[in-house]
Amino acid sequence: MKRAIERFEPALVSEHACWGHAGGEHFNDLLPLPYTEEAVEHLAARVRHVQDFLGRQVLVENLSSYFAYAASSLTEWDFLAAVVERSGCGLLLDVNNIYVNSVNLGLDAGRFIDCVPTEAVQEIHLAGHRRNRVGTRDLLIDDHGSAVCAEVWGLYRRAITRLGPVPTLIEWDTDVPALDVLVTEAFKADTILENARELAA
Repeated sequence: MKRAIERFEPALVSEHACWGHAGGEHFNDLLPLPYTEEAVEHLAARVRHVQDFLGRQVLVENLSSYFAYAASSLTEWDFLAAVVERSGCGLLLDVNNIYVNSVNLGLDAGRFIDCVPTEAVQEIHLAGHRRNRVGTRDLLIDDHGSAVCAEVWGLYRRAITRLGPVPTLIEWDTDVPALDVLVTEAFKADTILENARELAA
């Protein structure tokens, strides 16, 4: 990874705030951490180690979740802010993941965006998701396989209004549509970003 970064010189390097290894087993999924002071120290120490090894700052991305830990004592946004403060990393804000968690876990999506440390956010991701009916409730799956929904666009506008014009990527990895559909999605993001630049001027 270090050789690839040195060769291609990407503007940003990021990884999710998650775990995927325990007891000698590796899991093919992005699993959430408990939002505790102990987990803050655990993750921040590893982020510092990676940054020291790579010789550059990395961004930590919030992820979609399908369960929450009873042991969590912090909100997700306070957890990420503490990791930023103790490691010096930046944040990659995935707005679709915020919305997915708001439906799945009852997270306050607007408050997440309003409370995330402004100066730390260096990139934003948008994506589509799949809605599954489980018993009497909906469960959203972050599958990057459809257009960005109206609620996520609304949260994105809120984020850009607060954060300013942050570089934005639309993720569409499965059931990829015709190019004109992708261009239309990108144009929506560009329009919101341009409006933010005009307001800032």
